[in-house]
Amino acid sequence: MLFVILASDRPGALELRLATRPKHIDYWNATGAVKIAGAMLENYNADGNPKGSIVIVDAPDLATVNKMLADDPYTLAGVFGDDVRIELLRPGIGEWKPA
Repeated sequence: MLFVILASDRPGALELRLATRPKHIDYWNATGAVKIAGAMLENYNADGNPKGSIVIVDAPDLATVNKMLADDPYTLAGVFGDDVRIELLRPGIGEWKPA
């Protein structure tokens, strides 16, 4: 199943985000679950600062995704704020559309 993690950063967490980013990237790469991930950007500007993360993962259930999120270095370091959501995704069109 595909899940979408939408996680906004805490106000003022940019420096912490940047310092923690290598561990965050290594962590998610090691899970083997990521389909696509990236930063949400401020001001709808491709050169803007990150303000949060979107991660789409392939996982067997919500409990697995909750555990992955709990172990994310951004979560552990306090980069993410209280606005973190996990949504189940059923692709309808595009590359991940089921056969």
